[in-house]
Amino acid sequence: PPSMSDHTFTLSNGLKLGYAVHGDLEGVPAFYYHGWPSARCQGALMDAAGKKYGVKFISPDRPGIGLSSFQKKRTLLDWPSMQLELAEHLGAEKFHVFGWSGGGPYVLATALKIPGRLLSANIICGAPPLGFFGDEEMFWLYRVMIRLRHTMPSVLGLVLKMGEVVSRGSVEKPPLKWFMGMMGDEDRRVLTDPAIFNVVRAGMLECLRRGPKCVIADADIYLSEWGFEVSQVNYPIHFWHGKEDRNIAWTYTEKLAEMIPQATPTFFEEDGHYSLPITRADVIVKTAVESVQAEV
Repeated sequence: PPSMSDHTFTLSNGLKLGYAVHGDLEGVPAFYYHGWPSARCQGALMDAAGKKYGVKFISPDRPGIGLSSFQKKRTLLDWPSMQLELAEHLGAEKFHVFGWSGGGPYVLATALKIPGRLLSANIICGAPPLGFFGDEEMFWLYRVMIRLRHTMPSVLGLVLKMGEVVSRGSVEKPPLKWFMGMMGDEDRRVLTDPAIFNVVRAGMLECLRRGPKCVIADADIYLSEWGFEVSQVNYPIHFWHGKEDRNIAWTYTEKLAEMIPQATPTFFEEDGHYSLPITRADVIVKTAVESVQAEV
């Protein structure tokens, strides 16, 4: 069900863009790019840090996800112009951008195309350019999905439908309990908190609500050519990654940061893919806010 924080906006091309708002509603604007498979409601994870540091988090659904219209033949570089239109609509002259996991590439595209509008750019456990780095260090389930995408796309649709059923289950019982068993200690600890688990679950269910086709189209962006060299991104990017991340290995971020002229990577020994954005939200948002004050 749509919450009070849900909104929609019509882009100049006639497509609808859905978004949710969290954090300090009177605060400095920040756009939060959700992971995959997820949706706008994932922005709720930044709510407390937003309120504490005076940041208003606006979390758009990518095209085809949640409240946003499907866009045929979408590419990663289509995103910055949509972001600009949404910013104009909200009267956000300058803004922060944050991307968790699958949201990471969208931060890079935005920093490449509209650096003059950004207050800071932050990538949390970000997805790498898989076409360039390969998928050897990705979670085995992602690797299986990538193989299926190329060879048996209809089977991938069934896997995603199963994922929807699985995510409705209880963390105490199989099959969800098995997935929890594959995670590191910190990820398990964080996801056994019902409030956090419900946000992660809601993102998955909202993403899958419109069927596997849209979810697969969103995933295709990661597998395709991004349309730019990451070394062209000439804007300070703050990377955050946990060394216990079993979904996307921290070594990807290490490699990526080496290719970007103004990258600052921060690694946490104990954190995983889910624990990092939750446990470290405070320091991530604080660092972003302080980096702007340092420039002024």
